[in-house]
Amino acid sequence: MWRLTRWALPRLPYGTPREQRFSQLQGYSIAFLTVLLALLLTLLLWQLHRLNSIYPLFLAAVMVSSWYGGLNPGLLATFLSAIVCAYFFLLPFYSLSVIGFGVVGLVQFVLVALLITLLNSALRDARSQAQNNARAAQQNYESLRQIQDSLRQSEERYRLLIEGVTNYAIFMLDPNGKFTSWNIGSERILGYQEAEIIGQPFERIFSPEAIERGQPQQVLTKAVTEGFSKENRWHLRKDGTFFWAHCVITPLRDEDGNLRGFSKIMQDITERKQVEEEKEQLLLREQAARAVSEAAQSAAEAANRSKDEFLAIVSHELRTPMTAIIGWAGMLQTGALDEAKVTLALEIIERNANLQMQLIEDLLDISRIVRGELSLSIDLVDLVEVITDAIEVVQSLADAKSIQIETILDTSIEKISGDSDRLQQVVLNLLTNAIKFTPNEGRIKVQLSKEVGSGEEFSQPSILNYVQIQVRDTGKGISADFLPHVFERFCQADSSHTRSDKGLGLGLAIARHVVELHGGTIQAQSQGIGQGATFTVKLPISEESTGESLSSSSSSSPLSPSSPNPLTNLRVLVVDDEADVRQWITVVLEECGAKVSTFSSTEQGLKALEELHPDVLISDIGMPGEDGYALMRKIREIEAERGGRIPAVALTGYARVEDYKEALAAGFQLHVAKPVRAAELIAVVASLGKMSGKL
Repeated sequence: MWRLTRWALPRLPYGTPREQRFSQLQGYSIAFLTVLLALLLTLLLWQLHRLNSIYPLFLAAVMVSSWYGGLNPGLLATFLSAIVCAYFFLLPFYSLSVIGFGVVGLVQFVLVALLITLLNSALRDARSQAQNNARAAQQNYESLRQIQDSLRQSEERYRLLIEGVTNYAIFMLDPNGKFTSWNIGSERILGYQEAEIIGQPFERIFSPEAIERGQPQQVLTKAVTEGFSKENRWHLRKDGTFFWAHCVITPLRDEDGNLRGFSKIMQDITERKQVEEEKEQLLLREQAARAVSEAAQSAAEAANRSKDEFLAIVSHELRTPMTAIIGWAGMLQTGALDEAKVTLALEIIERNANLQMQLIEDLLDISRIVRGELSLSIDLVDLVEVITDAIEVVQSLADAKSIQIETILDTSIEKISGDSDRLQQVVLNLLTNAIKFTPNEGRIKVQLSKEVGSGEEFSQPSILNYVQIQVRDTGKGISADFLPHVFERFCQADSSHTRSDKGLGLGLAIARHVVELHGGTIQAQSQGIGQGATFTVKLPISEESTGESLSSSSSSSPLSPSSPNPLTNLRVLVVDDEADVRQWITVVLEECGAKVSTFSSTEQGLKALEELHPDVLISDIGMPGEDGYALMRKIREIEAERGGRIPAVALTGYARVEDYKEALAAGFQLHVAKPVRAAELIAVVASLGKMSGKL
């Protein structure tokens, strides 16, 4: 029955919790079944004839239960058997109360049953242990046999690998660092045959410099200390050439940990190193190019932003004075203003017109600076006079804000070589800037001094003496962030619509360029917002400054002639497509006694030249149809008797250096940029009249 029960149930993996629970259930089931079977057989035999002893079959049940189920099922069978015997077979029947001699027999039965259970449990454990030991021995044997086969196969594969590898140099060293094995890869990479390298020292494949530094021994020591050594280094071939190798050295030890030698694997990675270096160079160049590109893009974006901001400011600064001019001019046309307001209107119109002229001059100067065409008219310059004249120009602006201008000028300073007008422009720009950013009742200090430097102030170390112009104010100051950009074009500390200071912000940029053209330097200093600012100009004193002027190319400023009618009876021909300009020129020149004839085109001007025989020609350049250059070329082709040599001036809005050169090349004697003042126009025409011999 036990076997039927055992094989009728599904077998589960040994040792799992489910198997253990099932095994226990089987043991207890056997105990119940065997006791039940013993009870039935005993009852059957009891009915047939009275038995001398009722315990043999129950002892058999205990024996079977303890043998197949273990200790617990054996104890359960003992307990159940004792209960069944006491209830069914001992007096009084069908009661668990046992009396008389039955108690002794029941106790003997329990003791024998317990002994049988313990013995069977011990035998069962011994049998199980023997089976486990047998299985373990079999497994150990199989595992050992597999290990031996695997080891044999591994040794065979290793031997084939070492002998067949040609891309790696694999060799062995003894504890003293001498070669003991050498594969084909070692022969190919290092050039030595096995016969000539075995027994040689490890130093054979190192350069003399590496041997002198003790690198071979250091490599082996590192392998022993750290368990292995891995590095990339230069090695030496038999033919004396070097190659870049990736090396791994491993110490070989026996079972007791004693050093038995070293194994080294070496790979020639020279080509890889070259490729990596080329890639690294390409990467560096690419990064540099990307950085330059990003910097250029950032600079371009910043320049575009600055340009847009600058154009917005230019538009505002040009439109503002035009509003005043057009507004007051319209009121003058109505004739509704009294004499005082007429005078005020004329003053406002003149002031705003002068402001526009200054804005245009700054724009033209910046344009010349960008193209590198801003030139100087060099002569001996008295800086005291330059500074004094500049202060006189801005004194009214300072008085309007109750700003006190203090001067400390060293009058003993000799004249220096420079452009007087341009240097005065520098001082004017610095003073105007100081007045603009200084609050009411502030102070401005202007100082001129002669200094002795260390030779590091200028690009030429031989220049030691220099003059220094300082303009110091008590104004709003300059922030540390903006200070490095204060002399840059199109760059203002406040370019917003709410800024309180007017202007294009070009004055300092122009001043720096003019100073640098003189070989000097200009610097700005400020302790921060609200701390004022100091601008320092340093101009070198060269040896030529004490002698004659380097160039006397500067011409005197045009002055109004002293006579009341300096152009009396001078015939002037004016060609300009703008009627307002023709009318203004006519009024100015006729007031000085000239006879003026005006025309609007080149064709009309040529006809008038032959009919009227004028003494002087004033011509615009940009006109519809043919321009002023074409007119002048045609005039110069005419005979002198017909007016082909008439003195002429190009009065035009094209004010570039190229325009000046082209005008002279076309045949004009002078080139004057619009706008022009009346006094300057009169002086230019008088100069041309002298050329013609009529004045």
